[in-house]
Amino acid sequence: ALPFLFRKEGLPLDMFWLLALPGYTRFLKWAMALVVDNFGSRRIGRRKSWIIPCTAIGALSYALLALFPPSLVTVHIIVGILIFKSFVMAAQDIAVDAYAAESMTDEERPLGTSLINFLGAVAGTIGTGAVALVEMFGWPNTMLAASAMLIVAALPAILRREPPPPEATRKREERGERPNLWTSILRRDSLQYILPFMIVFGFGGAFLGSMVPPFWSDRGLSVTEYGILSAIAAATGGALAATSTPWLVGLMGLRKTAIMGAAVVPLQALMYMYFSQVDELPEWPVLVGTYVLAAWGVSLYSYAASISRFRWASKAQAGTDYAVQSSFWNLGVSLGATVSGFAAAALGWTSFFPLAAGIILTGAFFYIILFNRIERVVQEREQQELADAAKLENSQAQEALT
Repeated sequence: ALPFLFRKEGLPLDMFWLLALPGYTRFLKWAMALVVDNFGSRRIGRRKSWIIPCTAIGALSYALLALFPPSLVTVHIIVGILIFKSFVMAAQDIAVDAYAAESMTDEERPLGTSLINFLGAVAGTIGTGAVALVEMFGWPNTMLAASAMLIVAALPAILRREPPPPEATRKREERGERPNLWTSILRRDSLQYILPFMIVFGFGGAFLGSMVPPFWSDRGLSVTEYGILSAIAAATGGALAATSTPWLVGLMGLRKTAIMGAAVVPLQALMYMYFSQVDELPEWPVLVGTYVLAAWGVSLYSYAASISRFRWASKAQAGTDYAVQSSFWNLGVSLGATVSGFAAAALGWTSFFPLAAGIILTGAFFYIILFNRIERVVQEREQQELADAAKLENSQAQEALT
């Protein structure tokens, strides 16, 4: 909601880098993961030990934002609060992501990840819809509602009994080993393929996505109209992607599903280019329908890539592994959101969107072309991890016998 609101308040496009600053704290997730993955109460739950306090701090941060309505005067205060909140919530992200990575089998991952992405779209729906709520109920009431909703959203993870860690994690702990950060970074699959893709994947999505709210603001949508448009697109497009992606993955696999999504990226850019050129936007049903279909199509690529992210995380140290992936993805997101405003201001909307599509397609081509190679390397790594664990156990058993 904030990019749209600040654009309405007159924030120049070349100042939108300020709103990207909170995202840079999430690049530090690789360092936080060593703490989150190594420490936690077994009685409460290793992951819940972090989810509970981080949720409480995040809720208090939203409540504090209620005191500072968006304006050119308060922008630095709001960004400062969001930087602190983002840092704390990054630890919660690590715990939640590890919870998901450890809990899902390979068979469950397409459906499970699609549900996670869909619920993320629901959260995005609520967030973008908050623009309309701000106009109706005011900024303080909206932020207090957001604070309460953050607590409600965390309740399923807090109340549910935490399952035991996966076999690979248990064996590692029995050997007295801790998660190794350098293993996550320097492994062949990570260093050559996964981490470079994470940066490009995050950069492309944020480069385009961070400029969509100010674009609609410049096209004359009111606060309420933008809230309704974004909410419908996020909910409907997300629901279509969440239901169609698992089916398509089961039918043709992740790679071909991503190809279908990538094919829609240029069409989405053409849609934005057309909307930037016309004197008047089309009738509401046409505008919403086009926007939803474009969001659905492109989501097939992003959902497939997200499924692979969980698939690529090591079972032996899921929290650290996924956090390293997420750190590099968030670095790409922050960099994309930082430079997008400068690009839009320099190029204009009509030229900006083809550039954004080209960047997104660069990541899509990386994923599609190297998909089989990455999968092969990941499978070899998983087999090696289990073989190393079995070899060490046999050696320890022989030593015990002698």
